[in-house]
Amino acid sequence: MEKTVVLITGCSSGIGLGLAVRLASDSAGAFKVCNAGVGLMGPLECHSYQTMKMIFDVNLFGTISTIQAFLPGMKSRKCGKIIVSSSVGGLQGVPFNDVYCASKFAVEGLCESLAVVLQHFNIHVSLIECGPVNTDFLNNVQCSDPEDGSLESVDPETRDLYGRYLQHCQTIFQDVAQDTEDVLRVFMDAIQAPCPPLRYFTTQFFMPLMKLKLSCTNGSDYVRAMHKFVFSSKDDKP
Repeated sequence: MEKTVVLITGCSSGIGLGLAVRLASDSAGAFKVCNAGVGLMGPLECHSYQTMKMIFDVNLFGTISTIQAFLPGMKSRKCGKIIVSSSVGGLQGVPFNDVYCASKFAVEGLCESLAVVLQHFNIHVSLIECGPVNTDFLNNVQCSDPEDGSLESVDPETRDLYGRYLQHCQTIFQDVAQDTEDVLRVFMDAIQAPCPPLRYFTTQFFMPLMKLKLSCTNGSDYVRAMHKFVFSSKDDKP
């Protein structure tokens, strides 16, 4: 029986590590996982060019380089799956995550474009759209800290909004963050499906905002709803 070849990028911890352990004893099909990623949080004015470039190097160009390396062989065999760990931040803008979202939006465009062409070669591209997950990712996010003086050059109103966003972010992770095992089940669904779709969502929590964004062609309703979702006090929220 032919051995299954699996490549997972970014498996030192979290989802990637969980997949590596799971598949070591239960490999289910030839595929390749682009799982490495890094976050960046804070007002745009605080980010250096080098820091922003690093985010794109890991989240976008790392994904592109990995796919480029293995795509010719997958095309020649006319089979395979490319499964990419993405984010709801690749489908909707999140305050103070401008650069991270930009990198993930780019990954979405890359994979959506590839999926159309690779259908000809019987290669399936799938994006796993993750929300907050209880992994080390949040601890590894490069984050402007209001207490360390890194925001001194930012206007007071933006600093206040950023502080409110950090409180919102903490609440979201406390209330709706998923366990790694829940996300792994979604990855396994994509791995085991004969013809996996382009997108899998690990959570439905952000779907109302997603649907609003798609239904409002000029984007205004979405912007207002996201502002209220993030910056309204807890007592103001339904």
